[in-house]
Amino acid sequence: MASELELKLAATQEKINKIRELEFPGAASQSSWQTQQLGNTYFDTQHFKLREVGIGMRIRQIGEKLIQTVKSSGKAIGGLHQRNEDEVELSEYLLDTGLITEPYLQILVEEANEEDGEFLPCFKTDFERTSCYLTFSDDTKIEVSLDVGKITSGDKNQNICEVELELVEGSAEYIFAIGRYLIKELDLTLYNASKARRGYSLCERASGDSYRMQVTELAQGVESEKAFEQICFAGLKHWQYFELFLNQEDAHTAVLEMYRALIYLQHMYMVFGGLIPRQATHDLRNNWGWLAEAMRPIVDAAKHKRYLNRYLKQKADWDLVGEQQKKIEAEVGDAIEEFKSLLSTQRYNLMMLNMSEWLYFKEWRNFIPEKEQPQLGTPIIDYAKKQLEHMLKELKRDLGPKVDLEPKAYFKQIAKIRRALDTGLFFGGLFDSQKRLSYRQPWVDILDGIRELQMNGYIFELQLETHQQDETEEWLEKRNRPVLDAIEQTRRAAFKSNPYWN
Repeated sequence: MASELELKLAATQEKINKIRELEFPGAASQSSWQTQQLGNTYFDTQHFKLREVGIGMRIRQIGEKLIQTVKSSGKAIGGLHQRNEDEVELSEYLLDTGLITEPYLQILVEEANEEDGEFLPCFKTDFERTSCYLTFSDDTKIEVSLDVGKITSGDKNQNICEVELELVEGSAEYIFAIGRYLIKELDLTLYNASKARRGYSLCERASGDSYRMQVTELAQGVESEKAFEQICFAGLKHWQYFELFLNQEDAHTAVLEMYRALIYLQHMYMVFGGLIPRQATHDLRNNWGWLAEAMRPIVDAAKHKRYLNRYLKQKADWDLVGEQQKKIEAEVGDAIEEFKSLLSTQRYNLMMLNMSEWLYFKEWRNFIPEKEQPQLGTPIIDYAKKQLEHMLKELKRDLGPKVDLEPKAYFKQIAKIRRALDTGLFFGGLFDSQKRLSYRQPWVDILDGIRELQMNGYIFELQLETHQQDETEEWLEKRNRPVLDAIEQTRRAAFKSNPYWN
């Protein structure tokens, strides 16, 4: 089974033309450009079971040649795609899953077939690929491909205009160097969504409503460094997943979920500070801090829309907020466009490319003395228990049953509660899932109650524009009191539960 390493960048036709004229820096030789037409049909079951388990299956036609490919979704971060694939030539345009040689892929394909029936064509990608090969002084070889065409599913379509850098053999360092050069010279942007991912988005209306940050599934005995990597990829995957939703009606939800992933990653660096030195994550933390600051007004606008939608779903008095809706919609629309512009900047794309390089080469090891590096190979379980216990002590100190809290005081505890919940997502997979879910739920409910208080505060501010202050304050007190009572009751119950990690 081959291992594929690619870097994808979005381009325009004008930039594609410029790339064909480039002399790539550092390359010892460059082959001539060759063009071929590629037609691909992607297959899945009726309910997309292959997609569910992260498998892509297609037939590619290049002239008279037919190639069946099965790929695992693997990892994708900062435009870098790393995955496994099984490839075989066909004699006719018919799937033959019996030819799959990689056992893991074969099992997943067979299970999808047994569970959901035959494999059907679901979308096509047809594009012209113009390629050349770069060879470097150490015999590293990289294929540069310029793809222009379309993805189609029924009457829906999406343009393809991108650059792929694929490592044929040798060192991956050159892929990052070329990617960095193209971002700086031509303002290309990283493409985290594969053609298959974009094709699936045409098959059905994609929705992020049911996709939430999940606990990282860690095997018992998993090494500390491996756990760190898995948790990091979980946060980055969440960020990238919601990039595709920024052009949809619920783009404000995508912004909030991307911000959720950002906070998750910031918490991760903090929690793993005892294993991964702070100096090793210094640049990453600074970059995420810059991005968090840049996102703050955009996140505020998205929260305002979420508060308004939440209030209206409760069959609340439309007259109190109806006249504000157009203003909020315009505010959010402008903020989304500003955010999309941010994601196309050189600074953002270089940041994400640098992060993928940091992860790929495990650059944190450069900051750990050789004699201390064996600790990266120790099981994470003991470290996880210490971190979970530390978070519980902090919660007891600031949110214990005897602490009296009003709305503003609760708002100050949001970051701490989120960090505790994220620590549970990092390490909870090491423990009994039923006990973990039972222990976690009260804290999820408390956080949801605090969001209700925040929503009430926002609606209160809206009402002040058209209502008397004493009348509005009375409204706020009536709205907040039952919520505060419920939070307090839940808070008391939460501290009576036995921690699932003991």
